[in-house]
Amino acid sequence: MCFSASASFIAGAALTVVGVASMSQVRKPAHMIFASLPLIFAIQQICEGFVWLSLSNLTFFWAHTYAKYAFLFFAQIIWPFWIPLAFLSIERVPRRRKIMRYFLFAGIAVSLLLTGRLIFSAAVAEIDGCHIAYKVGTTKAMQVLTGILYICSIVIAPFFSSWRTAIALATVNVVSLLITTLFFEVYLVSVWCFFAALQSVLVFFVMREIRRKSLENT
Repeated sequence: MCFSASASFIAGAALTVVGVASMSQVRKPAHMIFASLPLIFAIQQICEGFVWLSLSNLTFFWAHTYAKYAFLFFAQIIWPFWIPLAFLSIERVPRRRKIMRYFLFAGIAVSLLLTGRLIFSAAVAEIDGCHIAYKVGTTKAMQVLTGILYICSIVIAPFFSSWRTAIALATVNVVSLLITTLFFEVYLVSVWCFFAALQSVLVFFVMREIRRKSLENT
């Protein structure tokens, strides 16, 4: 599998359409947090498109630092707390909401830790074959701690949803993580975010299920 600026820009454009469609299904303001996932992924993919351009075309070199940190801002700061918050926003079962709050706290914690790492450590992005490798300085202990919290908030939290389509989305997310870890470990940040962006198409079906259930109850 080979990635490129074109792939990122096309994904960004497609996800914008999906995001607008997902937002059209919203019936409660709080659900906008979840429905906006494809739109946010679209922005992130467009940012990575510019990372590709800045590394392969001197004309766009001026955008490198901005695009690199914008991409990492979403990957390491926004997603750890936004994902559990998004699933919490659509949850209807009190007991499950309580559990999800703990994952949200874990997400906030890892977001703060990774924010500090991005501020105090240099970030490097470089093209390696058909992928972009992102490297940020850290210690082994910090890498393990943030890795555990990151997985808890982004991978495990969605499985506590009471929505059937949300569980399907969570399952696809696990599969994409396993594939990325097995075959693209060095490029995990870039490749997993790309897969996650594509699977955010399922957000539309989650929102449609919620809307249908809401209409049945009125």
